[in-house]
Amino acid sequence: MYGRRMRVAPLAALLILAAQAPAQKLPGSNIVATGRAITPVGRHINVGSYPVKGVLSPDGLYAVFTDIGFRQQLSVIRLRDGQLMQKLEFNARPQGQPMEGLYYGLAFRPGTRMLYVSRGAEDKVSIFRLGQRGELAPMGEIPLPAVPGSYVPNNPAGIAFNADGTLMAVAFNQTAHDTAYKGRTALVNPDTGQILRTVQHGGYPLDAAFSFGKFLVGSERDGIVHAISEEGQVKDIRTGAAPVGITAGSLGRNALVVNSASDTLSLLWEGRTAATILLRPAGLDGLPGTEPLEAAFSPDQATAYVTCSGLNAVAVVDLQKQELKGYIPTGWLPTGIVVSPDGRTLAVASAKGIQARNPNSKPVGSLGTYGPNIMEGTVSLIDVPSDKDLARFTAQVLANNFVREAEAGPTHPKFLDPGIEHVIYIVKENRTYDNVLGDLPQGVGDPSLCLFPRRVTPNQHALAERFVLLDNFHVNAEVSQDGWVHSTAGMISAFASRNTVYDYSGRQRNYDTEGANNNVPVDLIGIPDVSTPASGYIWDHMAKHGVTYRSYGFFSSFGASPDTTTPGMEQLVPNGPQKKALLGNADLNFLKYDLEYADSEAYEKHGWSWPRQKKTYGEHGAPSRFSAWKREFDQFVTQGKMPQFMMVRFGQDHTSGTRAGQPTPESMVADNDYAVGQLVEAVSKSPFWKKTAICILEDDAQAGIDHVDSHRSIAFVISPAIGRGTHDSRFYNTSSMIRTMGLLLGLPAMSQWDACASPISVFGPKFDNDEPYEAILPDREIIAEANEPGAFGQAESELISNYFEESVKDEDLNLILWRAIKGPNAPLPPLRRSWIDRALAEDRD
Repeated sequence: MYGRRMRVAPLAALLILAAQAPAQKLPGSNIVATGRAITPVGRHINVGSYPVKGVLSPDGLYAVFTDIGFRQQLSVIRLRDGQLMQKLEFNARPQGQPMEGLYYGLAFRPGTRMLYVSRGAEDKVSIFRLGQRGELAPMGEIPLPAVPGSYVPNNPAGIAFNADGTLMAVAFNQTAHDTAYKGRTALVNPDTGQILRTVQHGGYPLDAAFSFGKFLVGSERDGIVHAISEEGQVKDIRTGAAPVGITAGSLGRNALVVNSASDTLSLLWEGRTAATILLRPAGLDGLPGTEPLEAAFSPDQATAYVTCSGLNAVAVVDLQKQELKGYIPTGWLPTGIVVSPDGRTLAVASAKGIQARNPNSKPVGSLGTYGPNIMEGTVSLIDVPSDKDLARFTAQVLANNFVREAEAGPTHPKFLDPGIEHVIYIVKENRTYDNVLGDLPQGVGDPSLCLFPRRVTPNQHALAERFVLLDNFHVNAEVSQDGWVHSTAGMISAFASRNTVYDYSGRQRNYDTEGANNNVPVDLIGIPDVSTPASGYIWDHMAKHGVTYRSYGFFSSFGASPDTTTPGMEQLVPNGPQKKALLGNADLNFLKYDLEYADSEAYEKHGWSWPRQKKTYGEHGAPSRFSAWKREFDQFVTQGKMPQFMMVRFGQDHTSGTRAGQPTPESMVADNDYAVGQLVEAVSKSPFWKKTAICILEDDAQAGIDHVDSHRSIAFVISPAIGRGTHDSRFYNTSSMIRTMGLLLGLPAMSQWDACASPISVFGPKFDNDEPYEAILPDREIIAEANEPGAFGQAESELISNYFEESVKDEDLNLILWRAIKGPNAPLPPLRRSWIDRALAEDRD
């Protein structure tokens, strides 16, 4: 399917072959990290980071698109030739103010050339006049401030006007404890900026439109479209889960609603749902994952075009027959769409562009090397295809998504299950392949980019060499905020994808993807978690199919919340789970992510500690996460029975940068490495060994650079049924790992993402590779080393939270690690953050 290079050979022979072999190209070069190939058609225009929505100008000559990623801009594109007429950037950080930016909403006021643009966490709407030549001129702002004392901004999102343009609706894409977990839409006088009334309704409203005399606002959390009268009265219309895109038709009585989590398109007629059309490919109609985002009518209202972010395609829907006609291939993660007035051209935004591989071993222009920043969003101008071309395009989209090869059931014809009964799933933090295994000569690596070679990570090197080296494994995610969703579900919700880039670009959005929304574990109080993907999480899947499971550090809390009185909140305890399905299935003595607590027993064995270290945790005084896990594991051994599925979080490989007194980055990564080795040793010396597979990955790969792709990462599959010295260079990703674990436990696929993914097929029928593994204790000179005062980037490292993965963005941390490890004379890849520029200037002086 992807091409294959798999062999089993003695290590010495591999080393000889590697020394003689020329540089190799890994298979699957047109497959994006999420596991789908892209073959974008049309003419492509670069438009910044993560374009999300577009609108047609009143004269029909231009399409205007808005961004929500790292490099935000309004882009004005002339439809007849694809000329970028203007890009208006929103990337400044005024002194003492939050970073400026955009957020989703975009609408022309009827009868004018005035464009109204939502500004997200800045709590305002900006007004621009579009000139005849496609230039935008600022005309003022409408402030929409949050209620005094609120701990979150309103985040204005979707914008809509009534028919004569005298009233504007603005959806506030926030829902929190101080709004009673309700969403809100403001009805505003566009001339004066006065908020005439604020309407409460379902949570996290996103898009807005106006049809049949009502403002239509979609609640992304609650799966309701709210029809709001100009007087503020609300009528609910049920369409589907996560109605994220709403488009009014030109008839004044019709509208389209895109239900992202249901994979459907609803046609509204005069306030009711007239039809709902499934957009999933045939054969996968029972699985979520198509993930439509926006829809547009053809000029005659007979056809709808729907961006399908999961398929990297536009769905073409016959509205008269109310059926799916086919698909058009696009770039990576299509979002907004505009149809030209003559109906011949589609302008389609792809949030992650048209480039499948984004290596970051060298600076990408002036953008540096940070993965999320170097990905360039595009708008593609696509000619509306004939029926013949649409048939050809549809076949291509199905091939790109491996639909015909998908296997959704509990078995797979290309996967051999040797009889595994237990799976242990370890998730670590943020490393690329070159970052850790780039020094292995038998793999496709660049040793010059390796920061944590064999002397620092002896166990991961030894495990890759003894079991299987996976040098073409890619994580689905860019960063931890989306990485923890992908790693626990194999796919992601539209909300999590969109707000991850908005948050990481420094624009004040909460980290809402590990069980809490605005710091409230809403699932415990019976409120939907807006970040939950349509597939649910892997523990939900286990529970549904009767598989026993145990969590060690996943989606755990601090035991504090702004809401302390609501029934259900009493279930929230320090270090306890924030999901109902994990209650009673989590070890409360296994400490959640905390950089002041060891993963392994390496520090204890070397007799070394650091001033801020938590030397023990839990009621049994465990000195490390491994020790806490091992205590329960020993009980399972004694009982002769253990959970079928275990999830273990070892996160010290994130590091504390160069914070004074903390262990050095090498020390923390070595500690993490030894924890992995100790766990494998414990299992290999137990009676469960021949019935257990250990699967390990990083949640994302943002903390490092890689010459193949910024998403390429380390991953390990460990079992005595894997031949010694196996080397597999087929393309795999996070969804592949989810599918592999499911197949080993006899489970069907969770979603289209893992059904279409290739499982990691490295198991044989015999358990020949079964001798116990001996964990390799890293040298004391590596483990017992603290950062010296005055180290490069130390002030920034002090800002790193012990308890949150991304309090300092890895865009900064990457260079801190590079300088700390490579030394003062090593050339540094440039970074656009100003403190780095100042630091380097001081060095030159």
